[in-house]
Amino acid sequence: MNKRIAFSALSIVLFLFYFIWWLYLKQFVPEPYTALNDYYADTYGIMAGVGGLIGLMVATKYGFLKSYVGKAITFFSLGLISQFLGQLSYTILFYVYDIENAYPAFGEVFFLATIPFYIFGLWFIGKASGVSVSLIGFKNRISAVLLPLAMIGASYSLFLRNYDSQDLPFNIVFLDYVYPIGQAIFFSLALLIFYLTNNILGGVMRSRVLFILFSLLFQYIADSLFIFETRAETWYPGGPSDLMFVISYFLMTMALIRFENIEDELRKRREANVSN
Repeated sequence: MNKRIAFSALSIVLFLFYFIWWLYLKQFVPEPYTALNDYYADTYGIMAGVGGLIGLMVATKYGFLKSYVGKAITFFSLGLISQFLGQLSYTILFYVYDIENAYPAFGEVFFLATIPFYIFGLWFIGKASGVSVSLIGFKNRISAVLLPLAMIGASYSLFLRNYDSQDLPFNIVFLDYVYPIGQAIFFSLALLIFYLTNNILGGVMRSRVLFILFSLLFQYIADSLFIFETRAETWYPGGPSDLMFVISYFLMTMALIRFENIEDELRKRREANVSN
């Protein structure tokens, strides 16, 4: 069994485990504040931790920080590991100090770190894909400016336009602004790279960027939903935002696994071009 199959099998089994668990909670556990709900909310970050470790193992094939692809995979992996550490810190607060949903707490340092990690990952994906070449055209340059601005504007309109920061601590206000805006930036960058990699490297990178794009979309939704639920005091363990995080981690993991054989695909494309 090659590495890609083994990594994929492990990730799929782990995802199905948490997905079925979540369905069970929705169908058979009407009370949201049960031990099963708590265990779900406290452990689904394992999906991110495992994904991050898998990503780092894939990155070894590219020398970690010695190549653009290696750098991209490494930063995405660190983003996943940061998500795991963030959840772990909240789990410790709950089980050791008996503090439930302590948002915001020290764990937000790890969650915040995910934003620059993902942005750097996308930057190096762009470098590896030759996006800088694609930006030569006027249309592409306009897209590079308008897409991030549009996403930031949409996030502001959806989550911050009527935001009342009076009587709220600075750290909550800061996080409520940084998360939707920061994630709008990395999602728009992923969308831009997906658009610009259409005809680069024979489109080999495009399918992988698509996985990353959907992963970041689900994380954007999950974080925004979590902030909304927390603000409205409707959050509960094992709720919709938790499932969104699980899906996001799974998609990012699968994207990183798909980089494991990108060299083989590129070689086949080159050989096909030569033969033609």
